[in-house]
Formats: sequence, C-alpha cells, structure tokens
Amino acid sequence: MPNKSMRILIADEHPGQRLQLERMLNGLGYYRIAPVESFEDLQRLVQSALHPFQLLVGNIELGSHAGVDLARFCRVSPQIQHVLLYHSQHLKVPSVAQSERQAVSVSLPKVPDSEALESFMAIIDTPQLLGQVALPSALAGGAGSSWRRMSFSHTAFSRSS
Repeated sequence: MPNKSMRILIADEHPGQRLQLERMLNGLGYYRIAPVESFEDLQRLVQSALHPFQLLVGNIELGSHAGVDLARFCRVSPQIQHVLLYHSQHLKVPSVAQSERQAVSVSLPKVPDSEALESFMAIIDTPQLLGQVALPSALAGGAGSSWRRMSFSHTAFSRSS
C-alpha cells in the first residue's frame, strides 16, 4: 500500500513528460506531487521547502541546461531523500539492497515507463516494522488464551548522515 503522504517532485522541461509521470504516479496511489519545468524552479522549491521531498523524478538534462550537475545537486541537498533521474532516450530499475535504501539515487537512460516507476517506488516505499503491541486477553480470545501480538508497521523516512 503506497504511503499517501510521500512528497514527490517531478522535474522536466517537457510538459507532456511531466504529465505522463504524474499520471503514472497517480495510478500507483501517489498524489502529493509538485511538477517543475526548470532547474531554477526546482532549486527555488527545494531551498524554500519546510519539509523534505521523499522523491525527485527528473530529467538529468534539466540541470545541464543550467550548467549544474543535477545528480550532485540532489546528493548534497538535505531536502531530497530519493532520486530517480533519466536521460531523454525499455529500461530496468536496478535492484537495491534493503540496507542501502536510506537515500536511493538511480539514473536511467530515458523517461521511466510505468513498470520502471513501479519498481522504483517499491524500493523506496517499503514499510518498516517499528514494533508489536500485545492485545488484551479479552480481545485475544478469552481469559485462558495466550497473548497474541498485533503488528503495527509504519513507513519511516530518514535521510542518512
């Protein structure tokens, strides 16, 4: 189940590609999306953000047009946690080990299709088990029953230092 509170940026100078990406993300259950069309807009939005963005999906050439290495900009920005960059050119999202998912950054050869985007979202939006709470015996099936445990999971986002 997608984390509906995930904040996502789409950065591409082509309106059709921004719209296509937004629709694909909507189809996956993500709706807190801010599209930008230039590096200047992206930089302004990221620098003025009160809360970090969990994901930036962007055309790597957007930074090149402004003389900026977009991948490096994302790596050093504490306001961007995960990054999915692509070039304007069927692709596959590489697998990422669970232990390396604190701040995932992937660069693709072209705009992601729905399969690639879904694969990437599955990598960064994986629920993490935070704890278990014991049910009272009345809810667990009677006084003589052993305590059952109820699992509460929550997707936690934290940027590694």
